[in-house]
Amino acid sequence: MRDTFILVGLAAVALVLGSYILLYGRGTLSDTSLSAGTQNSSAAVDVPFTDLLQGTRSSVTGRVNYVITSKSQLEELWKMIRTTDPMPNVDFSTHDIIAVFSGEKPTGGYAISVSKIADSVVRMVTITLASPGSACVLSQSTTDPYQIIAVPKTSLPLVHEDQTATTSCPQ
Repeated sequence: MRDTFILVGLAAVALVLGSYILLYGRGTLSDTSLSAGTQNSSAAVDVPFTDLLQGTRSSVTGRVNYVITSKSQLEELWKMIRTTDPMPNVDFSTHDIIAVFSGEKPTGGYAISVSKIADSVVRMVTITLASPGSACVLSQSTTDPYQIIAVPKTSLPLVHEDQTATTSCPQ
C-alpha cells in the first residue's frame, strides 16, 4: 500500500513538473522538421556542453526532453531523478539545462546521451539512443536512462534529432 502511494505521488510530481515546464518554461525540445542536409553544415558551429549527471533510474517513463531555464525548474527536475548527487549550481543568466530521457526500458544495457550540439539557423541537439546487442547478458530489471547537461544560453530555436546505436557486449 505504501509503495503504491509513493508511485502515485511520483507520477503526480512528474505530471505537474512536465505541465509547468511545458507552459512556463520553453517546454520540450521540438521534433525537428529539418533534415541534416537542410542545414548549411559549413556554417554550423559546435556548441560546448557540460555533462552534469547521467543515470538509469528516474521517474520519467516516456521518451521526453526538457529545457530547464530556472533554479525552481531544476529543483523540480532533481526530484524526478533517483539520485543522491547534490543538485548543481547553475548560472541561469548564462546557461540552460537540457535533460533527455529515453523512457522505461525492459532491461539494463540501454543509454541515452547528447552526442553533439551545433548552432546554425537553429540549435541542433543530436541525441544518441543506445540499445544492447542481442547476445548481451543483461540485468533483468527495468531502467529509465537519462542525461542532464548544461549548455550556453541561446535565442536560436531548439530542435533535436535522435540517432540509434547498438552497443557491443562487454567481454
